Amino acid sequence: MKKKGRGMATIMFGYGYGEGFPDFSHATVEFTDDEKVLVVTAAADVGQGVLTVISQIAAEVLSVGVEKVKVIQGDTHKTMNSGSTSATRQTTFTGNAVKQACENLKGKIFHYASLEFNSNYPELTLKDGKIIYNPNPQKTITYWDLKRKVEEKGETLKGEATYFPPTYSPDLISGQAHEVYVAYTFMTQVVDVEVDTVTGKVEVKDVYTALDCGKAINPINVEGQIEGGTTQGIGMALMEEQVIKNGITLNPNMTGYLVPTSMDVPNFHSVLIENEDSIGPFGAKGIGEPTTIAASPAIANAIYDAIGIRFYELPITPEKILKALKEKEND
Repeated sequence: MKKKGRGMATIMFGYGYGEGFPDFSHATVEFTDDEKVLVVTAAADVGQGVLTVISQIAAEVLSVGVEKVKVIQGDTHKTMNSGSTSATRQTTFTGNAVKQACENLKGKIFHYASLEFNSNYPELTLKDGKIIYNPNPQKTITYWDLKRKVEEKGETLKGEATYFPPTYSPDLISGQAHEVYVAYTFMTQVVDVEVDTVTGKVEVKDVYTALDCGKAINPINVEGQIEGGTTQGIGMALMEEQVIKNGITLNPNMTGYLVPTSMDVPNFHSVLIENEDSIGPFGAKGIGEPTTIAASPAIANAIYDAIGIRFYELPITPEKILKALKEKEND
């Protein structure tokens, strides 16, 4: 017999290293001879989409198409420290570093263009990689032509920034601080499951997510993070069990350590809540790790709703469910 259940969980996640640990990210932005905007950063993209995000940020600030943006990533000969791709920090830290570097470059564009047009910067508009002289809109110059004119003077048209927010060490006695983390992400998930009381198998059918993401710079990426992170949470809840005996892992490969496959992915229904109350670029928040957290407690609550048994250890495997059902029957 298959029994249906619904569970809910709400989480709060403080991102960045936290607890007063100094944290920063550096970026530079310049124009190339092949008419691209070059962003130089050490931020590692491991599939979470940070390169897409910083490309969009650069394109937005400098008023160019995103196809004009090129990123040099993680070249130790050319990049300075951007911190680790961990703690759900790259969108806020490297995103802000790139945004500030672009704003630094934007200021220099206005300066040198004002000299070129013998004008003041309020008379100038940036659009599609061009500086437009508002009193005479036919009078324009591209960023790359301006770059060449600046270099002829022996100067450089380049933006650079280090994003280094203040952090606060917690009190050693109370554990409290003015801000323990740079910002917080919130998420609520409702999960529908079916529990087969004959086999003990749990099938996650639907996942409903409301994610406070601050500002979704790339909504499709955010939804992808929700789906990927939740699927990892499903693995944690139902199947990923490390077996250790005498200090030795007995299931060190994918044969014995099960992870979700495409067959285990449920139907997703996601809503993005954009409060823009974060210190991140345009109000964006880190959302990588938070998306993995709510699934396990929500699934455990859904299983309880379905069969009336509370589990306190993960993963909740078919064997554990069948054993618990038998014990309940014998009570």
